[in-house]
Amino acid sequence: MLISKRKYYRNFYIAMMVVGLLLFISGSIANNYMFHINVIDKICKYALICEAVIIAMVIAVILLKYGGIKKYTAHALLLESVERNLMSVGAYIKRENKVYVELPKIKMKDGVIKIALSNLKIRTIIERYLDTFSTALPDRYIVEDYYISQNNAEVIIIYEDIKTYKPEEYSLAEYKQKIESMNLLDLYFDRKHILNVNDYPHFLISGSTGSGKSYFANELVIQAIIKGWQVVICDLKRSYGLYKGFTDYSYEIDDILVKLKSVEAEMNLRMKKLQPELDKNPKTLAVDIGYKPMLVVIEEYISLQASLDKKQKEELERVVKNISVLARQSNIHMIIVLQSAGTENINSTTRSNLTKVLLGNAQSNILSATFGTGVDLPCVNTKLSKGQGLIALDRITILRVPKITDMENFKEVVDCGAVG
Repeated sequence: MLISKRKYYRNFYIAMMVVGLLLFISGSIANNYMFHINVIDKICKYALICEAVIIAMVIAVILLKYGGIKKYTAHALLLESVERNLMSVGAYIKRENKVYVELPKIKMKDGVIKIALSNLKIRTIIERYLDTFSTALPDRYIVEDYYISQNNAEVIIIYEDIKTYKPEEYSLAEYKQKIESMNLLDLYFDRKHILNVNDYPHFLISGSTGSGKSYFANELVIQAIIKGWQVVICDLKRSYGLYKGFTDYSYEIDDILVKLKSVEAEMNLRMKKLQPELDKNPKTLAVDIGYKPMLVVIEEYISLQASLDKKQKEELERVVKNISVLARQSNIHMIIVLQSAGTENINSTTRSNLTKVLLGNAQSNILSATFGTGVDLPCVNTKLSKGQGLIALDRITILRVPKITDMENFKEVVDCGAVG
């Protein structure tokens, strides 16, 4: 059985302390009952005091460095799991006449594990078995990302401790203040995901009933209103009534189709006005020439499709596809909300232009339908709560939607004025 150098010496020192403690205690007892030699009694007592001081110092160091015995234990278990994974794939050096193996240097701090790749043999093995780190940690941890650094000097594992994770929670006033401090084109998904819509212009939010997908879409609508964007909501189930007067809100089928066509016309108009500037600078955006960003939310997209006849459905798919392909530079940004993001429910071209978010727990077939096959998914060994899920950016990572405690006070707190 393999043992790491760190664990070998740890066990050695613990064994020495225990043996010494037993020897001094047994020596003191034997002296009291058999020999009655004062010098032996004093030696045993002083030795016990020294051991007690050493143990106290070790405990003090643990308390100062790790903030408590529980945190130290969790740290030790986490470190041991990483070492065990390295040994299982053969990423170690075994020297002659040594009972232990030498592992690469491991650093752990603030949810990040760094494994040094200073040895060529170890680097080659780790590169081959890099995926094993997605499931290497104990169940209380979620591996959000793992990769080799750009300079190839270390493996970086980003993880989260479920037991110590504190969900984000804001009053609406606090949330408003946070959003107002951000860039005009940034959207706040959670503390680890602040996305610029120039880079991620459109979103596909999916999840089963009760997963929090509409709640998340509501938060993005609130952000857009706070930032002074134009907001268009197409909502058959009429769940966004809180924002009437602040948005252009359609909930009848015919009105929704008309509204989406008007968005397409607005996109074409903006692009026409933008063209002279694009000839000078191809990175120019509609906001650069005075247009407000626009957020278009289409709720329950599958239900909307099912409510249309064949001709209407084809027209809906055409308009939505055009917006997904062409609207970024005109600063028109679309969110489609549905239960399942498979290609049978949404045009493949449209789907490929949307950043995918999947909330709630999902079976492997749903994960494949949403993100595709052969992709690296974070290892989630626990049940996700409402508003928690996955988002596909450069990599697929864990998303945790913040909670707004008093969203029903929207009209009183968000004083943006009604949309004309």
